[in-house]
Amino acid sequence: MMNQEQENQHQKNSAEPTAEQRANEQRRIVEERLADINARSSTAEATTTDTLVESAPVEEMEESTPQAEASPEVEAPIEEPALAQSSVLTSEEPATPEAAPSEPPVQPETPAMHAPETLEPEVAPVAAATQPPAEEPSSEPTSVHDLHHHLDDEDLHAHEDLSHAPIEEIRKKIIALATEGQPKKSSRQLIEVYRQYEQRFHEERQDALKRFIADGGAADDFEYHAPKEHQDVEQAIQRYREGRAREQRQEEEQKVVNLQKKKDLLERLRVLLESSETNASGSAIKELQAEWKAIGQVPNADAQQLWNSYHALLDMYYNNRSIFFELKELDRKRNLDAKTLLCDRAESLAQEENINKALQELRNLHDEWKHIGPVPNDVRDQIWNRFIQASEKVHERKKVFLESRREVEVQNLEKKRALLAEIEQYQTFTSDRINDWRDKTDQIQQLKERWDAAGLVPKENAEEVNKAFWSSYKAFFHHKNTFFKALDEEKMQNYRQKVALCEEAESLQSSEDWDPTKEKLIQLQKKWKTIGRVPDKYSDKIWNRFRSACNAFFDRLHQESQYKETQLNQLTAAKLEYVEKLSTKIEDPALVGSLEEFNTINQEWQGLATEGKRNVKVEERFNQLLAQYLQRVPELNGEEREQKLFQLQLNQLKSSPDGDHKLYQKEQHLRRDITTLENDISTLRTNIEFFARSKNAEKLREEYQAKIDDAQGRIQHLKRQLKALRA
Repeated sequence: MMNQEQENQHQKNSAEPTAEQRANEQRRIVEERLADINARSSTAEATTTDTLVESAPVEEMEESTPQAEASPEVEAPIEEPALAQSSVLTSEEPATPEAAPSEPPVQPETPAMHAPETLEPEVAPVAAATQPPAEEPSSEPTSVHDLHHHLDDEDLHAHEDLSHAPIEEIRKKIIALATEGQPKKSSRQLIEVYRQYEQRFHEERQDALKRFIADGGAADDFEYHAPKEHQDVEQAIQRYREGRAREQRQEEEQKVVNLQKKKDLLERLRVLLESSETNASGSAIKELQAEWKAIGQVPNADAQQLWNSYHALLDMYYNNRSIFFELKELDRKRNLDAKTLLCDRAESLAQEENINKALQELRNLHDEWKHIGPVPNDVRDQIWNRFIQASEKVHERKKVFLESRREVEVQNLEKKRALLAEIEQYQTFTSDRINDWRDKTDQIQQLKERWDAAGLVPKENAEEVNKAFWSSYKAFFHHKNTFFKALDEEKMQNYRQKVALCEEAESLQSSEDWDPTKEKLIQLQKKWKTIGRVPDKYSDKIWNRFRSACNAFFDRLHQESQYKETQLNQLTAAKLEYVEKLSTKIEDPALVGSLEEFNTINQEWQGLATEGKRNVKVEERFNQLLAQYLQRVPELNGEEREQKLFQLQLNQLKSSPDGDHKLYQKEQHLRRDITTLENDISTLRTNIEFFARSKNAEKLREEYQAKIDDAQGRIQHLKRQLKALRA
């Protein structure tokens, strides 16, 4: 139904002319009137020119010329649209002004013997009926005879009758008026006084002429020598003329400035005319009218056109203002229709089951109401009261709803107080185990869900219980965050340690010092296992880095081992063949060995030796054969043979891959054997001392002494080996 009413209203509006169309029509009418006024103004100016040519003497014209009447300013209507029409162009014409002609050039001062100079009269042309209000005259009169005809509304001096005053007093008065510094204000009185002075001066000259003729002189030979005071008067008048001329030039310049100001004001009036009508538009128009009145006069050539434009724009403004009031009334009717629909919607909310939805819709309706605008004054209170009554019904339902909700909120408050007692224990919880924190987190989150499900509590208790609950809740998570921050810091320390291990492993991955490097990397791997976890985001990356460095070395070690294994297999076959030949040779009963051949055999064997791993069984078999060979060397005794074999073993140890380590182990083994034998000797000697008090002591003493001697011999033998090892 609402859509149907809006559609009908839209069709009604489309049938009426729009405000813009009506404004354009009014503007067209005003422009036609303005053109007609300008045409009549041009005709009036031509008529005025003809009148000036045929004008009567100045005195008669001035008497017949009417005084200009001030043109009333058009005031804008304030309230009633029907009074907004302006009659400026139809019934109100500006009064007839007096136009002032330009000032003629100033005449040079007349010699004393000639008649005093006269100033040309000021002529006021008859103005057309449509001319603007009278502008001030643009020039002063230039004839003493006509000075008394000049009217100056701003003259502040009272007229004085100096007809019986001494001429000297008149001269002083003229000089004082001429030197006041305000030529325009003193012009009227100066002209009157100067007229009287000229009359008196003429009388003096005539008296002098009569005396000259009475004395027998001829009138043609008469020369009147004016006194110096007369020349002072003439000079003062000349200065007055110059000052007045400057003043007139300044006035003309000011008129040009005023012209531009009024043009700017017209432009502002046009902008105001084209803008939308508001309540402030009337005040703006009044301000523009006051400014126009205060600006002052403009050049005569532009006065008529400026006047016509000004009043034409005012007329157009008031036409538009009338349209504005009509549209405003139409808008108020539309606003009434819109607010009536809002009342219908508000009244329907009484049947809305969901009170929150009804309240929200009511708030929306109130917001729409604020934005619609005013309605006609005669129905304003009626429509507003209807809307308020519908709103009050919704608020009555809200009151009932709040009372029932209050009971539920009190019950919810009891539930939440019980939950507060449960959550308080979590404020001081602490643990150094991650799983404990996770379990407690799950429990407190369940408490939070129960808290949220408990519902609203009375408003006066809400802040108290919420603050207590969230205080305990936040305290728990603060402690949890502190724990995990410390844990994260520990993980970062572990990460930094593992980065150091990675860097060390990477520095070893290209090493060819196989066995020591292998041992170092194994130790690094053991240390890696003892460090602990690192942050998850670094875990895989740091492990892959360390494993890659270790694998790079061990892959190379494996390749090297395979290579050496291959070589060892090849050399082992050659050594086995050599051992078999040596064994066959030693088995010959007729063999007689020599040290020279022994050294040759040893050198040949060393030529077959390689770096790295050796076949221990083959080495032992070779050493056994060498020991058998030394038994075939007749020039060596047992001790020398044993020394040769020991030296051979030392050489083999030195040439092995880990020779230094094996030599060290051999040295430690010899030292332990020597220490063991020395301890045995000490024990045996201690026991011999006890044998003196027992039976068969001599026999036991000999047996123990033999053991001591044997041990000492072995010690000497071991010391020789130790000396040879350290050589």
